[in-house]
Amino acid sequence: MIDKKKIVEQWIKDNGAASFDFKKKDIWLWDGGLFSVEKEPVMRSKVIGHKKLPNGMTEVLFSKKKYKDFDLKAVFWMEELDETINYFQRMKKMLNKLGYKTGHKHGRK
Repeated sequence: MIDKKKIVEQWIKDNGAASFDFKKKDIWLWDGGLFSVEKEPVMRSKVIGHKKLPNGMTEVLFSKKKYKDFDLKAVFWMEELDETINYFQRMKKMLNKLGYKTGHKHGRK
């Protein structure tokens, strides 16, 4: 029988930049490993209501007043795209070895 914990620990030691939550089937990628997370200021309008249209559709109504907000974006470096793809291929191989299917939808919302 394979020791899943040992395989994962060795993979992280060799590859880094990720953690795994096998109960939730989540992968966490950390800022600064494969990519950088940057905060970008944006101006948004608040949703103030909905209006039914004659064709059965609904129009979303926004306030005219804007407020300052922030978006987070992940920045990948073009020069490292091939290595990033290889990283995910190594991750897929390790997860498949542990019995996790990586090629189908999971039905999460």
